[in-house]
Formats: sequence, structure tokens, C-alpha cells
Amino acid sequence: MADNVLDMATGQLGSGGIDALTKALNLPAGQGEAALCSGVAYILAGMLNRASSKTGMGYLFNLISESEALDLSKFATAISSPEKLKSITDIGEKMLEKIFSSRKKEVLEVAANNLGNEGGDLLSVSAPIVTSLMQNQAKAQKMDVSDLASFLIGQREHLQGYIPDNLLQAIDVPDFGRLGDALVTHGHAKPQEPRATAIQGPEEKRKPVSFSSWFFPLLLVLVVLYALNMCMLKGKKENSESNPSMTSQEASFMESASQPVGDSPLEKAEEEAQLGPDNFSSNLRDYLKSFSDNPDREFPMRVNFEKGTAKITNPAAEDIDALAKIMQDNPNLTIAIEGHVKGEGNEIAEQEMSQERADVVKELLLKKGIAANRITATGMGSTKPVAEDMSEKRDQKALNVERVSIRVVTNSQE
Repeated sequence: MADNVLDMATGQLGSGGIDALTKALNLPAGQGEAALCSGVAYILAGMLNRASSKTGMGYLFNLISESEALDLSKFATAISSPEKLKSITDIGEKMLEKIFSSRKKEVLEVAANNLGNEGGDLLSVSAPIVTSLMQNQAKAQKMDVSDLASFLIGQREHLQGYIPDNLLQAIDVPDFGRLGDALVTHGHAKPQEPRATAIQGPEEKRKPVSFSSWFFPLLLVLVVLYALNMCMLKGKKENSESNPSMTSQEASFMESASQPVGDSPLEKAEEEAQLGPDNFSSNLRDYLKSFSDNPDREFPMRVNFEKGTAKITNPAAEDIDALAKIMQDNPNLTIAIEGHVKGEGNEIAEQEMSQERADVVKELLLKKGIAANRITATGMGSTKPVAEDMSEKRDQKALNVERVSIRVVTNSQE
């Protein structure tokens, strides 16, 4: 579909912008255009990988449509001083976190190795350039999520030769042919559903409401309520005549709250202790013995986050240690980490938050030595309610719907 973003970047910056970039980043003379194309290609590769799910594509749509676009015709002026350059690289740093997520550190290391010491700054400048170009295209062509996904797919053919193997390894893509392939194989006419209908549903035209359509039903309801009220008053009067009144001591006793038998605070504390982190480990180990009987079972982890953020408050959570140990004991085990949040706001924003939380847990497992190709992390937003089998040993309401859970993907014993 679409234009070549690499050509668009060099064309809109022009020789003046490219020379300014070369000078600002201390690039070798005459290498500015090649460096720019490499930086743009790295960012596009990250976007193609990020868009491997509808959640990720929605995340990118949000990033591109809401970011402040650069005036690329005045790019040379925008980076004409160290202070102005730092302002752009600071914006780019935040974009890199959204595009590469937990693999940002590895990508920056690859950039430094392949593009030189200024490789990290080059990516931090390239990210706002790419988002600005795509935002301009999205506005000019009135793109929804599906259109933007198709535009992004169209860039893959232009990236051949710019994407080194070590970058693909850093973002967990086996080979160039698999980069962004999930966008092509969703099985829809378009890779993603249009944003407006996917989130809000199609708008329906409403008919005007006539006076008679609501007045007479309301009048009927009022008559019924009046009749019920009169019956209740009559019943109370008859009941008071047939039953003697209680003494003040009896009334006080009846109104006071009583402690249910067998439900003392001590017993509740003991019950919570029995549902501690070790329960996750033992339940999962038991489940692996009969995985084929129920392959889609979900196991919630006791991992806590600050409200409204992906900042984990208990990074030493015993469930994470237990999961890492189970995966070390079962080298053929692969899992899917799913983030879930409450359905109280914008669906795209909720998916972003749940994706970030799933990524945090994945990163903690990677730090414990678990191979990246054994873990996938997906933000489910608020689309997946609490499953019934997750309340086997606890009240359904006691399990927060804002959770991170895992599912077993493969469990080969070979």
C-alpha cells in the first residue's frame, strides 16, 4: 500500500536537515543519509513487531495519533543547539519505551554496536521523525487502525537490507520473513478492525420520542405503585394489631450486629494464609501433570502494581520466583503472560496498561534466566472476565479483576 517512509524521511528533511543531523550527532561526514535510513528502519521494525497483536496495533495507533508532530521542514532549526536536540531525544526516549517495551535495552545495545556510539541518540531522534511522518499520512488519508496497519505492512518490503539479524534477535523475531507477519495473517480483509466501530460500535440513528409513548406508561406505573403502597400500609396495621410490640431491650438486641458463628477474624486470616503464594506453585505443578485435559486454564499471579501504572510494588513476588523455578524444571514448557485491567475507561488505554504490566512480568522472568522464546506477553485490557475456575478456593469477589495471569502454551515432555 503506501509510500516508502525511508524516502519520505530523507525527502522531507532535505539536505539541510540531514547535514544538521550529521553535525548534531557527530556522525562521519557523508554518512548522514545512510544513518537516518538505518534509524528509521530500526523504528519501523520495532513498530511492525509491536503490532503483532490487535492490542499492540491499538497501542501504536494511540502513540502516532496523539504525539506532537515535528515540523520536518524546519528540522535543522529544531536540533540547532544541544538544548533543542536534548528536548527531541527526551521525547524519543519515551517513544522507544512504547515501541520496544522490555526489549529497549537490547535494541539500544544493538544500535551502539551496529551504528556507532551515537546509535542510541540516532534512534531517539528517528522515533519522533517516524511518528510525525505516519501521523501526517494518517491525517491526510483519514486512516483508522486498519488503514494504519496496512500502511505499516507496506513498509516491510523497503526494510530489506537495513535490518540486521542481531536486531531481529533483540526483538525476539526468528528471521526477517516473520517480521510483522501476524498483521498479514489475522484472516480479515483488513489486518485490524476500524477503531470507531471496534471500540464504540456503529452509531445508530434514533427516532424522535413522542409524548404518548412515555406519558401513559408512566401514569400506569404510578397507579401500580400507589396501589402497592396502600396494601403495605394496610398489612403493617394488621400486623401491629396481631403482634405485641417488643421491649426496648429486645429491639436493641435485634438491631445490633452479630458475629456469624465460625467466621471469626482469626479464621479469616488463617484462610488467607492457606491461599498464599505457594498455592500458585502447587496448583500449577499439579496442572502440568494433566495439561491436555484443560489446556486453556488461567493461573492468576499475586503481583501488585501501583494504581493506574505498570510500576510493580512487589518485584520479589514469590509467584514469579515459583514460576521461574517451574520453567527451569520443565525446559520444554512455554507460557503466555496475560495482563488484565478493569473496564472503566478507554479500551485502547486499558489495553496499553495491561500490555505494559504483562511486559514487566516477562522482563522479571528474563532476568531470572528464562529464554525469551518461551514467553509471550499480551495485554488483554478488560476483554477477559475472571474465569470460574479461578474461584475454586476463594470467593469470586476476592479475586481482583486487575491481574496478571499465565496460561500454559506447550508442555512437551520429550
